[in-house]
Amino acid sequence: MERVRTWVVGRGGLVGSAIARRPELDVFDAVPVPWGTPDAPHVLDAELSRFVAWADGRPWAVVWAAGSGVMLTGEDVLDLEVATFRRFCASGEQVLPRGRGGVYLVSSAGGTYAGSQRPPFGLSTTPVPLNAYGRAKLAQEDALEELSGGHVDVTIGRLSNAYGPGQDLTKRQGLVTQLCLSMLMGRPATVFAPLETLRDFVYVDDAARIVADDVVAMASSDQVSCVRRIVCSGRSVSIAELIAMVEQVAGHPLPLVHLLAAGSDSPVDLRLRSDPDPRIERMLATPLETGVNLVWADLVDRLAAGRLSEIA
Repeated sequence: MERVRTWVVGRGGLVGSAIARRPELDVFDAVPVPWGTPDAPHVLDAELSRFVAWADGRPWAVVWAAGSGVMLTGEDVLDLEVATFRRFCASGEQVLPRGRGGVYLVSSAGGTYAGSQRPPFGLSTTPVPLNAYGRAKLAQEDALEELSGGHVDVTIGRLSNAYGPGQDLTKRQGLVTQLCLSMLMGRPATVFAPLETLRDFVYVDDAARIVADDVVAMASSDQVSCVRRIVCSGRSVSIAELIAMVEQVAGHPLPLVHLLAAGSDSPVDLRLRSDPDPRIERMLATPLETGVNLVWADLVDRLAAGRLSEIA
C-alpha cells in the first residue's frame, strides 16, 4: 500500500513528532498553529483545506496529537482547547474526504480513568475523570464520535504515560524525564504522590508504531466506524520502582523531596489493560529499563551540547 498522506496536528510534541517519523506516513508540511490565540481556528481551517487538496484522493489521515494541557492545567485553558477541537471537527465534517482515511485522536488513559473503579482499567471500564484535564479529553472524544456519525472513520487512542527522548523540558512533565533530569542536574526530585503509586509507561516510539498501524487500517478501509484503543505497555510499576531504575542508570541515589498534596485527586492504582492482540503486543518492543536508559542518554547528550541551559 502507498504511504498514507497524513496531517499530524501537534507534530512538535513528544508523541506527535514520533508519529510523524513513522515510515508508513507521508506527512503534510503544515504551517505552525498559533495555539491559544484567536487566530488558531482560522489557521486550522486554512490548513485543513490545503491538506484536503494535497491528499488529492489518495489514502489520508488526520492525527490530532495537539494540546498543551496537563493534569494541573486550568479549566479555562482546557475549555479553549476543547472549543478549538470541536470547531475543527465541524469543519472536517464539511470538507474531509469520505473513505480511504480517517481521523485519529490521541487521548489520555490517565485523565479519563483517574476516578474509575477496579483496576486494571480497560475499554469495558466506565471512564471517570477527576479533573478538568480528564473531562476535556472525554469532551474531545465525544466531539470526534459525532464526526464519525457524519460518515468519517475515526479512532481514539487512550495513551498511558508516553515517555522518551526529546521531551519538552520547559513543561515540567513526564515523570521518567523529570527524574532523570533531576539526577543529571544534581538537584532533588520533587514527587507529589505516594511512592507506591502505580503507573503504566509506554515508550513513545512504540506508541507511535501502534498509532500508525491504526492509521493505515483506516486508510485501507471504506467502512465508517468509531474505534477506541488503550495504548499501553501492560506493565505497571510504582514510583519507587521507577526511581530505583533511574538510580541504577546513574549509579548513585536520587535526592528526593516527597510532598503529599492535601486533597490530591491523583489515583494510587492506575493499572491498564488493552484487549489481547498479538500484533499490537509485538509493537511494544521497548522495556521500561531500556527506555529509561535512552532518556538518560538523550539528556546527557543535550547537557554536553549546552541545550539544558534554559532549565538549569
